[in-house]
Amino acid sequence: MRNHHYALGAALLITLAMPWTLAAAADLNAPIDMQAVQLQPQEQNGVRYVQGGIGQDEANALRKLPGYDLHVELSTGPEGKFQSGATVDIDNAQGQTVLSVSDAGPLLYVQLPPGKYKVTGNAQGQTVQQQVSVSGKAPATVNLNWR
Repeated sequence: MRNHHYALGAALLITLAMPWTLAAAADLNAPIDMQAVQLQPQEQNGVRYVQGGIGQDEANALRKLPGYDLHVELSTGPEGKFQSGATVDIDNAQGQTVLSVSDAGPLLYVQLPPGKYKVTGNAQGQTVQQQVSVSGKAPATVNLNWR
């Protein structure tokens, strides 16, 4: 009898979670209105990057861009709402700044050679940072969140 309750509970959880899961997956597959997209690849110190993600169309277009080894996502609060307007610095293992972007976000995609990096974000008078390893095989993701 106890196993029956566990199975029923699991089925109920899956049934309740399914609409949100499908909705999230559908967003990435939805058609993109390219007139709403303002993505402009840029370069600094020989490092190529693109930033944006304001609006669902622009965020989806950015997430589909190939060739960027580091994905930096900026958010605020426990619910992880997108944060823009931050300053983001990326330092290599020797402590040298390889990229410094003002007014970044909420998404920043960067082409970097394999190695270890420190990503620092400043917004709302607070600093957050995270260490990351870029392998060159699959994109590494850094989530900077100001709580």
